[in-house]
Amino acid sequence: PLERGEETSQTGTTISFMADPEMFESVDYEFETLAQRVREMAFLTRGLRISLTDERAGGETVDFQYDGGIRDFVEHVNRGKDVVHKSVIYFATGADGGEVEVALQWNTSYVESTYSFANNINTVEGGTHLSGFKASLTRTLNDYARSKGLLKEKDESLTGDDCREGLAAVVSVKLTEPQFEGQTKTKLGNASMRGLVESACNAKLAEFLEENPAEAKAIVNKLIAASRARQA
Repeated sequence: PLERGEETSQTGTTISFMADPEMFESVDYEFETLAQRVREMAFLTRGLRISLTDERAGGETVDFQYDGGIRDFVEHVNRGKDVVHKSVIYFATGADGGEVEVALQWNTSYVESTYSFANNINTVEGGTHLSGFKASLTRTLNDYARSKGLLKEKDESLTGDDCREGLAAVVSVKLTEPQFEGQTKTKLGNASMRGLVESACNAKLAEFLEENPAEAKAIVNKLIAASRARQA
């Protein structure tokens, strides 16, 4: 039952939850699993501080707060890796259909690390927002590479896999009525979000490439090397 706590100048609600052993196979909480989820939430809400405390024997307390938001998320993913360009590419835009926030940076590895979220829910199966991002990324990078002569007329266009090699990216959208699909409800199905993300990425990524020619050239050269390796 809801109870009134001690008199205090602070506001808020305390919610207690204990897993029912009759419902769950295991009721042992894994600190690292909780920390990973709490860290994600802090990245996705810039400036929000979340404190996680393990009150079991030998437990610890960790505070998560990231004033850089998803920029810091990308830097966290790329920690310990050699980055292709110094600055994290970041943009945010909104329309009647919702809000889009994207951060990305390439590293010299061959592994793609792209994370997508809808209303702070980790959409591990992707969905329309991620499809829009991928389509825009491939188109914009090819257009830039062609316009600057980095890809010659005889050269094969960069594929989506080429463009995402070594990419660390976070795509976060906010919308009023999300429609989730899939077995675990972790795939976004709102058709409008594809167009919203695609148009935002087309404009903002193209703008970054034009305004930062040295970094743009480094990125495209990395992707052309990936393309040639694939063809070989």
